[in-house]
Amino acid sequence: MSALPDPVAILAVSADEARHAPTRELLWRMPDAQPEIHWVSSADAAVAALAVRDEDVVLLDCDADPAGGTAAARRILREAPHVPVILIARGPDPALDRAAADAGVSDFLVLGDVTPEELERSIRYAVARKRELSSLAASGERYALALRGSNDGLWDWDVASDRVYLSPRWKAMLGYSEAKPDGTREAWLDRIHPEDRAALAEALEAHLSGAAEHFEFEHRIRHRDGDYRWMLARGTAVRNAEGQPLRVVGSQTDVTDRKESERRLQHDAMHDALTGLPNRVLFLDRLDQTIRRAQRRHPEGSAAVLFLDLDRFKLVNDSLGHLAGDRLLVDVARRLESVLRPNDTVARLGGDEFTLLLDEVTDVREAIHIAERVQQTLAAPFELEGRGFFVGASIGIAVATADSLPEEVLRDADVAMYRAKGAAKGRHAVFDAGMHDQVVRRLDMEGGLRRAIEERGLDVAYQPIVQAATGRLVGFEALCRWADVDPAEFVPLAEETGLVLALGRWVLETACTELARLRRLPHGAGLIMSVNVSGRQLAEPGFVEVLQEVLESTAVEPRAVRLDVKEDDLSPPARTVLEQAFRDAGVRSHIDDFGTGASSLRLLHRFPGDAVKVWRGLVAGMGRDAGSFEIVRAIVGLAHNLGLEVIAEGVETREQLDYLKVLGCEFAQGFHVSRPLTADAARALVETGVPAV
Repeated sequence: MSALPDPVAILAVSADEARHAPTRELLWRMPDAQPEIHWVSSADAAVAALAVRDEDVVLLDCDADPAGGTAAARRILREAPHVPVILIARGPDPALDRAAADAGVSDFLVLGDVTPEELERSIRYAVARKRELSSLAASGERYALALRGSNDGLWDWDVASDRVYLSPRWKAMLGYSEAKPDGTREAWLDRIHPEDRAALAEALEAHLSGAAEHFEFEHRIRHRDGDYRWMLARGTAVRNAEGQPLRVVGSQTDVTDRKESERRLQHDAMHDALTGLPNRVLFLDRLDQTIRRAQRRHPEGSAAVLFLDLDRFKLVNDSLGHLAGDRLLVDVARRLESVLRPNDTVARLGGDEFTLLLDEVTDVREAIHIAERVQQTLAAPFELEGRGFFVGASIGIAVATADSLPEEVLRDADVAMYRAKGAAKGRHAVFDAGMHDQVVRRLDMEGGLRRAIEERGLDVAYQPIVQAATGRLVGFEALCRWADVDPAEFVPLAEETGLVLALGRWVLETACTELARLRRLPHGAGLIMSVNVSGRQLAEPGFVEVLQEVLESTAVEPRAVRLDVKEDDLSPPARTVLEQAFRDAGVRSHIDDFGTGASSLRLLHRFPGDAVKVWRGLVAGMGRDAGSFEIVRAIVGLAHNLGLEVIAEGVETREQLDYLKVLGCEFAQGFHVSRPLTADAARALVETGVPAV
């Protein structure tokens, strides 16, 4: 009989301290066991204790259970079947003894009749029996595993005779009949794929020598049809008394499907699902390998990266749908592959962005030459749904050196691509340090603008609008100002980053609040306020609801507010929103920067506004350029024919104002009329006719 643990952990369950005392006394007096006693007063407490602490045995006092102990015993054994339970009664009770046996307890003892020696023996037997049962359970699990693995092929190598027995299943896995003779170790190894053979032999020798406790190796082995299958071989050496291997017995499991799944998963993780090209992860890995190779061979240069963004790709998606767009991306991928040199890589990063890794390029002129070849390859039309589409590309070029970091090279090529796209479509640009400085400055500006919006660190200036013929003040245009930053820089940045949504609402609220204040002044009753609204704001769901909230919170007259929308933002969806703003909120609109030629004249028909604002570039040309004068004349005539008034922007000289009067332009604004004013100066202008500057 095996010895008890030292100490033996015992959980005693008795209703109270008085009933626990006799059991505790017996435990302390056991001759060959050192008990560690934990006492609880109920079956619930016992179950809770067993959930957090290992115990060797449970001594359950019948008095702890109103049902006589068997219900509590069943409860404990159900929740903790790994711990034996000994039931202790206060007196003989044959019926309770039989019920305890049925409940599964290890022993039934009568307090007063049992000695410390008998209690110790009972505990020892209970613990030993539980160990036996656990061992049998483990054996059963191993047997079940063996049954599940019975589909494996078995092999047995007699080391002394160098003969290998192969089971019928082993042979069948490789397409051979049971009659196929067994062979030697070398004959077995000869079937292994050449790339795996040496490593498998080394793993087998390591196990034979005792350096490795087990032999386990995944390898490819030749099937009868000539293809290779992936197998997992496991084996264990049978040794003599001196530890020398006599035999190695093992199994072979076909893991081809698993390896193929792993291969597909690895491929999918490294490749673009649509085009099959490498993705960003694989591209950066290959760029890193190229740079490392350059560190060993020619540190002066290593590679070039072309970052390519398709021009007019959105047109295909919008006109023919995303399926046609996907087909176009696949066609572009195939064309890009056609211009690659043997060691180059083309990848798709996502959307319509592709990158090319040009290996062993040390001169930027070589990269430029390949970029030009790419643009020539993409110049031919793509056939989509029976139509020919022309899709060019803007390309950024960055040259890597042996000291470069892959992520930085890719970033630099991306920056250069945006410079190329900003210059014109279908161009390429080479990265220089100034581009990076510009990007960093834009990032700093974005962070500063975000803080300025959150902390109300911006201002609104008010540029007067006057009647051209009389000079009478009719209203203001609200202009956002931020410290010493040019609006031409931060306004497009706000549009690009989406900050224009928060910025636009703040300007609208501030301008409407000021307009309500101005209209309460003695001479301010009829004033209007125009507020610039971007295309991105109009595209945001709920814009009209936001407008209505601002009008209500500032208590301003809706008919006194005008939304200035640039001509190139006046798309059909934007016009629909402006119509809703007029219908639901009573707010009219102005067409801003009219004359740039960016929108269709059809959009002027039934425009939900009352005026167009002539682009300052045309106004500045009057007096110097006859063409500008004629264009302004045509705009004024067109607007009047459509029932719209005209506001001239950027009026800077008396001569320009006189020309506008001759043409019948109703209103003017610009430095000749007045510079943008602070809120205090605007109020002074309304009250006295003279701005407080």
